[in-house]
Amino acid sequence: MMKILEYDDIDPFDAFQVSMLALEFTLTSEHAAHIRQTDPRPFPFFAIYAVEDNKVLGQVGVFRLPMISTQGREDVGGVWAVSTHPQYSGRGVASILLDEAHNRMRDAGLRFSTLGTNRYRVGYRLYQRHGYEDTRVLATALARWETAHRPTRLRARQPGSEGYNLVESIFQQVASNYLGFAWRHTPFAPLRDKVKLGDVWILEKNTQPLGYVFAHLNNSMLEISCLLVPDGIDTTEAVAAVVAQFQTSYVKVKITRPIDVVSLGRAGFQVAQPTWGAFMVKPLTPDATVEDARQLFGIGTDRFLISWLDMT
Repeated sequence: MMKILEYDDIDPFDAFQVSMLALEFTLTSEHAAHIRQTDPRPFPFFAIYAVEDNKVLGQVGVFRLPMISTQGREDVGGVWAVSTHPQYSGRGVASILLDEAHNRMRDAGLRFSTLGTNRYRVGYRLYQRHGYEDTRVLATALARWETAHRPTRLRARQPGSEGYNLVESIFQQVASNYLGFAWRHTPFAPLRDKVKLGDVWILEKNTQPLGYVFAHLNNSMLEISCLLVPDGIDTTEAVAAVVAQFQTSYVKVKITRPIDVVSLGRAGFQVAQPTWGAFMVKPLTPDATVEDARQLFGIGTDRFLISWLDMT
């Protein structure tokens, strides 16, 4: 008979094994302990597991994500590391675990659940069957370096000795005018764990820090993401300030706001929206709808703030 157990009730090696076999995600006991110690977003039980005859069949992690709505702070759920052991596929393991995760979110008073995935994954259809809807907010802009490189009033520099503290300070200041993932626990552990300080570029105007981007050189392509600037700063100018620091062949920019799509499109970038990436939302209560989530959090508007750091 299949049972639902929590992370602390199973052998951590079994959690590591199912994560590696399903996702190639190294969820070692040390990694799990680090997440629980540094990141306040996971539920206390961390993750739930389907167990039968002392064998772990699958896993779903559960987060409580802080967001900002038109009515103020509202936490939403986030599922992550959804995994089924390959020997037990086709038995509805992930569905059973997702139902349990959603029940626990409801019991915690949450109205919505969210997740990040890719549309080409098998899980995408599974999530749709469970009531998740793709918001189609993720976009990618591509251009040759010569197109992206242009005059700009902005300057890009690295954080220097101020480090991650400067990045978090800028986020708190700029994000205060946005909705969505515009509030973060501080210090924000995923930022320090997943982003090298050398990939962070502070955007300045007249020596005054006003935003930042993450930029990473991948062979002959500059990859830019997590673009955060206040209203009134043109996206193309912000990108150009970072591009000026590199000599490469191509530039790739991950964006989400309609204003970013328009700005880069006018500048000659080739913009794809949607991409294969997907940010999905599911209502958890009978009185909530995906349209409610769109209205509350500004999803699909220029006020909606989201990055790969905030999604599960």
